[in-house]
Amino acid sequence: MSKHRLNVAIKASGIAAILFGIATVVSGGNAILGLHGILESSEKIVPFVLYFNFLAGFTYIIIGIGLILRSRWAPASAVAVAVATVIVFAGFGVWIFQGGAYEMRTLVAMSLRTTFWCIVSIVALVARSAYSTSPITETGSRSNNPECPGKEMPRHGDDNIL
Repeated sequence: MSKHRLNVAIKASGIAAILFGIATVVSGGNAILGLHGILESSEKIVPFVLYFNFLAGFTYIIIGIGLILRSRWAPASAVAVAVATVIVFAGFGVWIFQGGAYEMRTLVAMSLRTTFWCIVSIVALVARSAYSTSPITETGSRSNNPECPGKEMPRHGDDNIL
């Protein structure tokens, strides 16, 4: 993949993560606060999934910003969120297997979240890998932020695409 496409992909992933995070916080917050008639189906809410997703929404926003800014911690954070989501999804599977009440939309949402974060993680890791093999990066002769050298993923001339 060209560096231009990686730049677009990483920025698009960051923007998508921010939007996904905002939607997750709003949706989870509404469910937690019992807004919009969700209390009527409260016996089908899976508490650990609800609270994980709500709190993860804030993390999605932070990681999205980190991806856009090319922070070095963002790819590893995206992977951590993907792994945590898989673990919660597995726990949700156990919940279902044990006969716990759930809504099909929770299953669909967890499938979507897991897929989304696996894709974002792959894009972020590919971008980090592509830039870490760059001769400029290997010599460390170029820094994005003179105050904090080594704190960001390398940027190249075609960064201002979006």
